[in-house]
Amino acid sequence: MSVFTILKNNFYRIISKKSIIINTIIFVPLMIMAAVYFTDKMEIKGTIAVVSENKSVNLNTKYLKVKVLDKKPKMSELLLNKYDAVLEDKGNGKIEITTIKGDKFKNTIKNYLKAPQNINKNIDIGEKRGVGTNILGFLIMIILIQSVGLMVMYPEDRDFKTFRRILISPVSEGKYLLAQGIFNFIIIYMPVFLAIVIAKAVFNVDIGFSYGNLAILLSIITFLGTAFALFITSAIDDLESSLMLGSVIITLTSILSGSFYSFSDNNKILDIIINILPQKSYLILVQGIENGKNILSYKLELSYIVILILVLFTLASLMTKNSLKTGKY
Repeated sequence: MSVFTILKNNFYRIISKKSIIINTIIFVPLMIMAAVYFTDKMEIKGTIAVVSENKSVNLNTKYLKVKVLDKKPKMSELLLNKYDAVLEDKGNGKIEITTIKGDKFKNTIKNYLKAPQNINKNIDIGEKRGVGTNILGFLIMIILIQSVGLMVMYPEDRDFKTFRRILISPVSEGKYLLAQGIFNFIIIYMPVFLAIVIAKAVFNVDIGFSYGNLAILLSIITFLGTAFALFITSAIDDLESSLMLGSVIITLTSILSGSFYSFSDNNKILDIIINILPQKSYLILVQGIENGKNILSYKLELSYIVILILVLFTLASLMTKNSLKTGKY
């Protein structure tokens, strides 16, 4: 049995899984097209939450949106970029400012409170991303979670003892995993790429990248998702457990890396952790390319992601080989 035969069999098998087909070629593409449309229409304007019992408070300006709330928003709302800052009225003229966008933005808000008339259209609301970076930032978590969710053929082959029978033929565990990885890549990559291309044409959206750069950038994050999916399903035998843990890891790391918004908590340890995350390197790469730089200008970020992909695939192969030797599969 060859790699091509495994791919062909997987395509026949996936057709019978209607829920996966509907989700992959209908729901996810529609969600992506909607994201492309609304991201293009999104106005870059700071949103400030004011927690005060004084409902008549008026801090509005055409350069900032101000919402008066009864209670302080959750930190998750700052992480998801619903609010740029929270101003909490402590009484006696004291106002506590909470933001995840660093000291520079915090000082901007302080100056605004002291002299609202001096605020202008050039107010710095933090890192401004282009449409393309916002779109791919949104897609990071979707693609990575989908990569894990669609890595079902490999665990099924193990559970039904098909895996060992396949390996009786001249196919090593490495080639088998490669075939599963290629299959996973294709069924994720094609619908996502086509959805963005169609949305660009239909809504006349400037996505910030040429089709060539878009193809490369989507390939990178899809390869990363596929390698992680192979790793997590090789490390954890139970499919549901691997899906759950994989989704939690992806969600947490994607938010921390700044998939929705790049934030700073002025915490050196947290900053080190964030900079280690591959999603962070990917976003730096994406934003640089959208700003007109060549992909080779980001050799460090690109090399880090490629090395991580190879490491994850190698670990998956070694774990699978060890499980075969011990008779686990």
